[in-house]
Amino acid sequence: MNLKTIDIPEKLIDAAFARARKQSAHYKKQKTPFYTMKGKEIAKIDASSEFLIEKLSGIVKDFPSIDKLPEFYKDLFTFIIDINNVKKALSNMSSVSKIIKNIRREKIVKLKELKFEPNSIKIAKNISREYFGRVSSLIKSLKKDINFYNESVKKLKELPSIKADEEVYLIAGLPNVGKSTLLSKITESKPKIASYPFTTKGLNVGIFFKKYLPIQVIDTPGLLDRSLSKRNNIELKAISAFQYLKGTIIFVIDPLQIISEQKNLLKELKKLFSDKGFIIVINKTDLIEKTKLEEILKEFSENYVVIEGEGLNNLKEELLK
Repeated sequence: MNLKTIDIPEKLIDAAFARARKQSAHYKKQKTPFYTMKGKEIAKIDASSEFLIEKLSGIVKDFPSIDKLPEFYKDLFTFIIDINNVKKALSNMSSVSKIIKNIRREKIVKLKELKFEPNSIKIAKNISREYFGRVSSLIKSLKKDINFYNESVKKLKELPSIKADEEVYLIAGLPNVGKSTLLSKITESKPKIASYPFTTKGLNVGIFFKKYLPIQVIDTPGLLDRSLSKRNNIELKAISAFQYLKGTIIFVIDPLQIISEQKNLLKELKKLFSDKGFIIVINKTDLIEKTKLEEILKEFSENYVVIEGEGLNNLKEELLK
């Protein structure tokens, strides 16, 4: 997702004060040293506050409204980040932005109303010092919120771009059945593949072209043979994809794993998502004897079955028909 992180408080303060110094250096000389000094302080306050307000309010404005997201993304957000704490962090940033705006107005008004007297220069410097001290404290108070927000954004950036209103193919199955390998065979995607369960902790998306039209294929996290209430957040990402996305589920069978568990999982998915079509892919068939393959085919004889393995591209050919 196209979300931006925000600098830590120390960097924000340094950048804001650098803007202040630059603006002060470019301020034109006035008729008297007092009015030149006063103008420089106003310019410093104005430039630094504008920078900070723009940074904080921009982050708040750019973050998507959770309530307006498609149900698919809304569900994923809840699995990936703590939405309530993100909202709290954004609220705090918004509040600090408004406070800085008020402080800027207050201090600039005081400086503008200041007339030349013996202590005027000292008073002007104190007004400016109070502003910078107060603003520094406010920005530093956001340290926890900024860190939490940035960590949340990093997680959300890992979400692939999925067109939730278009038909897709969803690859499902137990962990380590070869779903990611299958994705790389039928699409242009090159997912990271490892030889341990739950390799896919998010949703990997690939595309193949059918009569020049791009078709999305989504590799979902591995599901264990257990009830929905016992599933973890990684598994729930897959369930969310099945629930809200339209299309066909490609259920991958690994003949080297326990067939009964895979059959139970398929049965559960068919029950939960009766509105979707299913293609059963028996994978890794190059690693088993012909008699073993025949036994497995009998187990899934009621389904639409495709045989896949090294040197075979039957699934891709089937999808291109």
